[in-house]
Amino acid sequence: MSRQNGDDGVWAARELRTVALVFSAWMVFWVPVISWSYGPQNFLWMCNLAQLIILGALWTRQRLLLSSQVGTVLLVGVVWTPDFLLGLISGGAWASFTGYMFDPDLPLLARATSLYHIFLPVLAVWLVHRVGYDRRGPWLQSCVGAVAIPVTWLITDPDRNINWLSEPLGIEQVWFPEPAFVVAMMILYPVLLFWPGHWLTLLLLRWLGQRRGEVTA
Repeated sequence: MSRQNGDDGVWAARELRTVALVFSAWMVFWVPVISWSYGPQNFLWMCNLAQLIILGALWTRQRLLLSSQVGTVLLVGVVWTPDFLLGLISGGAWASFTGYMFDPDLPLLARATSLYHIFLPVLAVWLVHRVGYDRRGPWLQSCVGAVAIPVTWLITDPDRNINWLSEPLGIEQVWFPEPAFVVAMMILYPVLLFWPGHWLTLLLLRWLGQRRGEVTA
């Protein structure tokens, strides 16, 4: 039988209420720091959107919302964390995706908040292991991306390179007209991030012994 939401009894468990409160406190701290340091455009990064959506999922008890973000934060964390560790070892010289973490021109506190890329994947996987994982998650995340990517292109400063719409992987985008590249990214995000993250989540949950929570539409 398919279910969208977790059982009320599961969501009402004390540890989940505690997680919701602690994560909310984190967001109350994080949102003003990012707004002050980088401006509201920065919330359009897919990983930053993930935090906001996970917060909403915790308070609305929406398993589908939660499941839509797990694969994204998990796969990003798997790439981000080793890159950051290489940067720490080399003083920033070997960092690629996390080079901004070693940029002294950026506020230290704002850079420190990016460490959520390490703990958020662990939290997200624990949550779906606890309340169940909805296999429709990557479909919803693809819809989120289909909105967020063109909005990013329309309202953000290209120099910010938010969601890599100007310089994917640090390489200037000169191959396609901008609208065509935006459409291409709307396809590439699901293919390279959302669905691989979904499969990685399923593998990890299987390893953790998850069975009950897998939900099919």
